[in-house]
Amino acid sequence: MSIVIVSHGHKAMLPDCIASLGAALDGLRTEILVIDNLADGGVAALLRHPIRVKTNPIPLGFAANVNAGARHTTGRCLLFLNPDTRHRDGQLANAVGFLDGNAEVGLLGCRLLNPDGTPQQSFRRFPSPAVPLARGLGIDHWPWRPQWYRNALMEQTAPSESPFPVDWVFGAFLLTRRADFARVDGMDEGFRLYYEDVDLAWRMRRVGLQTWVFPSLVFLHEHQRSSARRPFSRTWRWHVGSALRYFVKTIGRAPAGGTF
Repeated sequence: MSIVIVSHGHKAMLPDCIASLGAALDGLRTEILVIDNLADGGVAALLRHPIRVKTNPIPLGFAANVNAGARHTTGRCLLFLNPDTRHRDGQLANAVGFLDGNAEVGLLGCRLLNPDGTPQQSFRRFPSPAVPLARGLGIDHWPWRPQWYRNALMEQTAPSESPFPVDWVFGAFLLTRRADFARVDGMDEGFRLYYEDVDLAWRMRRVGLQTWVFPSLVFLHEHQRSSARRPFSRTWRWHVGSALRYFVKTIGRAPAGGTF
């Protein structure tokens, strides 16, 4: 398995992220590639062999970095992992085994927790344009949220210890077969940041590959949501632009099998 970690100013988080993997890698032959997107000069010195570091001369979008990571690795399976995650429980070999035993599953997410250990709602239904519009209006802070919105976020999905299907999962943890990733030509590099994970799951569904969550594998995730904290910032503009790109691509083109 090839593990690709894209660092965009996350140098301080990388040692804990990588060290946390430890015994989670038992039973697997693995390689780890870290992509230093800001070329700040510190990542390569911080991480030693056998971890490889690829330094970008200029910053690239997340999708472009993920695709580059796939090109520069050789594992049969690919794990795209955020540097702001830390392994907490479970074995990656079991997740790979689940993929091997279920050819219809193309993307696999894990159970993500907030740093305080509370559940992070990291899997959702494919969004309609109403979802980002409502979030822009601050719906997450309303005292009452409409049923359609809670359904879109799959908030009422009963907790499960067994793997279960969803529409898409956060890009903080994406496990896939290299062959399936190549089948859909990787991530769409037209997304600078945000929605590339939704789009990947949507395009995989179009070719008959499902997205599932493997809940016995658990990672902590310091979800940043920087675009929500800084309206009209560069990341906010990227978020809006990515949402528009996604809806232009997908409206009127239902994925195979509908939604879960």
